[in-house]
Amino acid sequence: MAPPPGGSPIYEQLTREWAAAGRTLPGRPDGEWTRLTLFPAPPPEEQGLRPSPPPPRRGWLHDRTA
Repeated sequence: MAPPPGGSPIYEQLTREWAAAGRTLPGRPDGEWTRLTLFPAPPPEEQGLRPSPPPPRRGWLHDRTA
């Protein structure tokens, strides 16, 4: 996304503040996203993990006896 045409003092001030704080800016690469996506997590099988069972259902509809 390009800056608004003709410039805007508010937009320019915000981009300066965000850049100084290390925040992601429109139209510029996002370094944190790039770092996070370099190495995707291995599938659960390779992690030695088993999918956990769903939590038990609770509430008046599920707790009643037939």
